[in-house]
Amino acid sequence: MPLTAVVNYFNEHLDDFNRSAESRHQARYLYDSAKGEVSGEINGLTVHSRQSALYNSELTTPVAYESHLDIRDNQGKSLKRKALYYSAWASEEVIFLDRFLRILHTLHYLAQHTEVPVEELVPLIMDVHWWHVRAVETSHGQVFEQLLTQLGIKPSQIILRMQAQSLIEDDHVRAAVRSFEKRGYRLLVEGLPVDHVHWSLLAEMGVSWVAADPDFLQAMLRNRLLQARLDQWIQSAHGEKLKVWLQALEGPKALELAWRLGADAVSGSRLDEIVSA
Repeated sequence: MPLTAVVNYFNEHLDDFNRSAESRHQARYLYDSAKGEVSGEINGLTVHSRQSALYNSELTTPVAYESHLDIRDNQGKSLKRKALYYSAWASEEVIFLDRFLRILHTLHYLAQHTEVPVEELVPLIMDVHWWHVRAVETSHGQVFEQLLTQLGIKPSQIILRMQAQSLIEDDHVRAAVRSFEKRGYRLLVEGLPVDHVHWSLLAEMGVSWVAADPDFLQAMLRNRLLQARLDQWIQSAHGEKLKVWLQALEGPKALELAWRLGADAVSGSRLDEIVSA
């Protein structure tokens, strides 16, 4: 089905996201076929999906894409992500908004890679807001799975990103993660401290990927002792069959270190330029 028809279909079926949410009356998707971009409007704000590649440490091929948001008000002013949630305090609104954003990322991903068969697309990383996790009691990921099916996307092609602190400390979040894993989603835990010791817990919950704190990675480049700690951290992750993503890496020194330490994926604002060159 042409993407224009798909976007129109979702605009006509926003009730499927959460029919109890008032936001569904103030939301729609827009498709610019000339630019190959899908954007969204919700509660008076415009949201654009931006996606950047994660590469293997040899920079030979993308292994996944990371999604994030560009949010603008009606004057074109850039806003932070939390601005979207100011009008979504009620659980029904949070659930609708989170599903709306994840489908936005998926639609934009398809628009950006029309030359690749859907079944061959590498995974797409996207957030699950912790307010959403707390608002849904059971069957986490079921509705999103049904929506993805209409796009020909399998849960295994989606990497859901969770924050380490809430996962380690919150029983409800851990139950949600187990539900996601049973449905076939891949799971990424971000913000793990380098002195993390809960490796077996992550493996038991079906987590596939882990990412260290980017600030630590920058400090590591200036301190050999920290490099040794990161080396041990990566070895511990690999010991539980977890893949490691090192973010915000720039320049040859950082990339050489990531390659030497055995990182499974790297990303940084200049990597696309390096790969193209």
